[in-house]
Amino acid sequence: MLEINNQYTILRRQIDTEVLKLFFNGTLENEVDKLPIQIIPKDRNPSRCCIFKERAMVRYRIMALLGINIEKYDDEYKPLKEYVEEILEKDPDELPVLTTISVGCHGCPPEQYRISDACRGCFARPCATNCPKDAIVFIGGQAHIIEEKCIKCGKCYGVCPYHAVLHLPVPCEEACPVAAVHKNDDGVVEIDHDKCISCGKCTVSCPFGAIAERSGLMPVAKMLKNNEKTIAMIAPSIEGQFPGTLSQIKSALLKLGFTKVVEVAKGAEITSINEAKEVAEKIEKGEGYMTTSCCPAYIGLINKHLTFLKDIHSTARTPMGYTAELCKKEFPDYKTVFVGPCLAKRVEGAYTPEVDGVINFGELAALFLARDVDVAKEPKADLGETDSFKDCRNFALTGGVASCVLCRAVDKDKVRTLSINGLDKKNVNLMRTWAKRPPEADLVEVMCCEGGCIAGPGTITKPSLAMRLRGKE
Repeated sequence: MLEINNQYTILRRQIDTEVLKLFFNGTLENEVDKLPIQIIPKDRNPSRCCIFKERAMVRYRIMALLGINIEKYDDEYKPLKEYVEEILEKDPDELPVLTTISVGCHGCPPEQYRISDACRGCFARPCATNCPKDAIVFIGGQAHIIEEKCIKCGKCYGVCPYHAVLHLPVPCEEACPVAAVHKNDDGVVEIDHDKCISCGKCTVSCPFGAIAERSGLMPVAKMLKNNEKTIAMIAPSIEGQFPGTLSQIKSALLKLGFTKVVEVAKGAEITSINEAKEVAEKIEKGEGYMTTSCCPAYIGLINKHLTFLKDIHSTARTPMGYTAELCKKEFPDYKTVFVGPCLAKRVEGAYTPEVDGVINFGELAALFLARDVDVAKEPKADLGETDSFKDCRNFALTGGVASCVLCRAVDKDKVRTLSINGLDKKNVNLMRTWAKRPPEADLVEVMCCEGGCIAGPGTITKPSLAMRLRGKE
């Protein structure tokens, strides 16, 4: 996964902000086609092959922001103005949430291992000794890998005392835990949506920006511009994402134009209560382990790849689902917008009738910039009575869901817990073994992102910094 601070994320934020500025000024239709040239001026030193490809990538990024399915509806002859007019008239289809930009794909070579000049040709030769296919030979006192024999197991990489073995991955393919990302016959990235669980790991791993989220931001921006009654449902992971306290974030959201702001931790409390009851019933009946239900990427994994777990995970709704249900009961004529850390919530939102929109923290940051809202300068808003669900803000952290469930369990000392801290290929393979050999636990918490939701693909702050900023009311 790429470092969160990089040139692509900076450019993406600039593009999103400029589009939103034009939208709220009422000039987007007339000015949008000028943006690629304004953002990539002729005196810019291009990072790609030429300035025209950089401008093309800005165009495609704008299309992704508008929610366009680029593979399906890309028309090079069609001005951006026409795309804008279409999405202002009618919101685009929500699914699938990922789209690829073929012109941006660098056509990375297949994954491989290579021996660097750091090889000393040592006597021990653990690389050759541990290679299961005898793919390593020594020529002129240095190791060499025979590509035809190499099975890319990585054993040589792990045992070289000089770290002379280089691993050259394909970033997007390596990041995908379910092998849903691959190259087509032309060597360009493609996503198998039948396998994809919308975890978003590929979007934050491709160094060329060739995989993008089809944003849900514009429908929400239209709600705000039209002064519709709208509730911002903020995920627990929002705390620590912006340079301000949780109460200041609420104040900033109200300044943006949201009518009300509700913490999703409130819904997390209901999830915790229901999951505590379920796991207690399973223990009493001797029915084995139960997994949590909060991460939609994990639910996607169950539905598409680990189907034997369908009857294992909790039947409780997610915190977003319960929160939206509460909001619609109390304010039936209000629109509900979930503000969270990931792409997978877009998928969940599409299947949740009480949710009218989903945006991530990066998109919220663009809204703040476009509307000149500085969170750190905002006054503190009243968060209301939060004592009963305050601990559920820890749903954003690995171990947080399980701890909240245990706090609400009748006999928590009897509940054995296990945390799956991130869905990668290794952990997915581990979970496959549960079909024959169940884990020694009663409650299994599954987090798609390592460290929890504070490390989601829609976040904007390093998890280590977010942790320091959390809880500073």
